[in-house]
Amino acid sequence: MSPALLYFPAYLGLFAAQVLAMACNAFLDIQYGDFGIQVLLWAVAFGITLLLGWRQRGVVGDAGRRGQKWAMILGLLLTFVLFIPIWGIPRAAVLLLAAIQVAYNCVTVTRRHLHLGLLASAVMVMFAASHYRADWTMLFYLVPYVMAVVFTLVAEQINRRVQDLRRQSLSHAVVGGQWAAIVAASTAILLLGGLLYAVTPQSAGPFFGWSYGQPARLGLAGKLKDGGGAAQGSGEAGNGQLYKLASGWMEMRRAAQRVGMPAWQRSAINGLADAGEWLETTFKPTLQGLRDLMQSFKEWLEKNRDTLLKRLAVLAALMLIYGLWRLMREARVGTWLLMHLDYLRFGILALHGPGARGAHQYYAAMERVFDYHDEARPGTRNTREYLAQLGVLHSRLGRETGELTRLFEDARYGAAPPEALQIGRMRSCYRAIYRSF
Repeated sequence: MSPALLYFPAYLGLFAAQVLAMACNAFLDIQYGDFGIQVLLWAVAFGITLLLGWRQRGVVGDAGRRGQKWAMILGLLLTFVLFIPIWGIPRAAVLLLAAIQVAYNCVTVTRRHLHLGLLASAVMVMFAASHYRADWTMLFYLVPYVMAVVFTLVAEQINRRVQDLRRQSLSHAVVGGQWAAIVAASTAILLLGGLLYAVTPQSAGPFFGWSYGQPARLGLAGKLKDGGGAAQGSGEAGNGQLYKLASGWMEMRRAAQRVGMPAWQRSAINGLADAGEWLETTFKPTLQGLRDLMQSFKEWLEKNRDTLLKRLAVLAALMLIYGLWRLMREARVGTWLLMHLDYLRFGILALHGPGARGAHQYYAAMERVFDYHDEARPGTRNTREYLAQLGVLHSRLGRETGELTRLFEDARYGAAPPEALQIGRMRSCYRAIYRSF
């Protein structure tokens, strides 16, 4: 069963992602002047239903089911009365998906529900980004959407890890620095994504796209002329580049004047154009030097291409091996394999040692089962303290763990070695513990 979702910031991040996803779709109709109203209505719908989901505290209740039923009925009604007549297909299908998500929010109480909600928002964003009306100005909503998704996933993961640590230590103290960890991890992921974008080939500074791949308007500052066609020399190429830069700033200002553009976004676009022109004028000599340096670097790359490719292949292989090792370590493949070998050897084939040795083997096999399920026995705790820990976290196995621990202590500290009947009882308890997971 998926873990319960109890962390309010995760709901808050999901709310932001869903609202921004619908903002991207509403932005397609910005020229009609109802952008703000659409976003507000969807924000209210998402907010109310997610609040209902959060208040159920990880368990779907009658209020959630009723809310889901009425939200679904209202969504279907709006689809046939409003969405299809006004927007048509396929836009109405996206709005129907949003309405279904509104209903689903009422029963969003687990981690699986959270991931499905983010998946639905991603589908809505991809539709908006691939629409023929989408252009680079949608990035004002698309970039915050990416930030919201990253924040939501990181917040949920860190909170889940904090809960595990709190559970293992049997303490109710709040682990400090949780918000700092969430912000730091989110920032690191976003900075890495920005770096990867920065190192990909771009046509020019003010354009958020390049000339390869599937053609689309998203990421382009407008339809530009060639700026001199195929360059006949370095001078013509430089003039064409400058023309594209100048055209880009003009296109940005022209985009800011679109009908229905929010005032804050219009001001931000004009500010970006002014800043770009100022930077272009102020740092023109520096930029030219950087272009010359990049040209020299490209020539060096061309001369040493084969050597670099071989070294990069070796580096990639080493990174792959390291990543595989870290993945196996994180997945605890070794512990998993030993746990199953223990069950084959001791649980099925009963190939245990005689007397006290067999008792030690069954107790160690039990420890390995709990170790794999994140309940390892700390080195500072004796068997009784470990039994108390397991009794709190796995009360359903209290009889089996208690009997197996008692038999192990009798074998370890008793005067006489355990008999075959006692070893048989330890085997039965171990098999029950293993099969309970």
